[in-house]
Amino acid sequence: MSESILGFIEQHSQWAMLIVFIIAFLESVAIIGILMPGWVLLVGVGTLIGADVLSFYPMAIAAYIGAVLGEYLSYLVGYHYHHQILSWRFVAKHDALIQNSRNFFHRYGVSGVFIGRFLGPSRAVIPLVAGISEMNKHTFFWVNVISGILWVPVYLIPGILIGAAFSLEKDVSYQLVLVIALIMLFGAYAVNTTRRLIKAQSKSKVESHANALKWHWIKFCLVWLILLCVMTIFVLSPLFDLLLQILQIVWRKL
Repeated sequence: MSESILGFIEQHSQWAMLIVFIIAFLESVAIIGILMPGWVLLVGVGTLIGADVLSFYPMAIAAYIGAVLGEYLSYLVGYHYHHQILSWRFVAKHDALIQNSRNFFHRYGVSGVFIGRFLGPSRAVIPLVAGISEMNKHTFFWVNVISGILWVPVYLIPGILIGAAFSLEKDVSYQLVLVIALIMLFGAYAVNTTRRLIKAQSKSKVESHANALKWHWIKFCLVWLILLCVMTIFVLSPLFDLLLQILQIVWRKL
């Protein structure tokens, strides 16, 4: 389905803004957003921007308006129907996700709504939970508007980089995309290792966790050392020069 939609956008660019608006809107609506391959589609739109098929600003504006309206609709539904909505059949099917989102919201409050926009499936539920919890309307409005400004580039720029990369030498571009993807995955693993270390330190007062803490420190040092070495090799390689060229192309598009 994603390929068909992106293919249609590529062939009928005059409809691109409307389609991007609808994608961002549905991807941001509670429950519906869980079923939508919104992230994949928006990264695909970014790829078309990077390949000079579409312009950045019209797509960014359409995605922004769609996402902001979608999240605000979710909030209003929760605000007006309160806990009554949790008994609706298509909502009750996702009870575990809603409960996790409620715990996240009650723990982090306003910052949770801001951060939640970038947290996968939860982003389509947290505005609903904020509404059910009767978060102040003006507060939600401003958090929604401001976080949306950051949300747009987070979703579009990865695709723009890919599109710009493939506009250069194909073989080298494939290598660059693969290397960057691997570095990002290893970087995510390094961040997760850091989180585990911090969590282990909070339990270090218990004697039974002392040995586990030592292992976490060893793992932390090894992982970040390897990541630093990989990054150094990458910066010194010809692929880094290609990345700089791609970033220049992307900068000219923004």
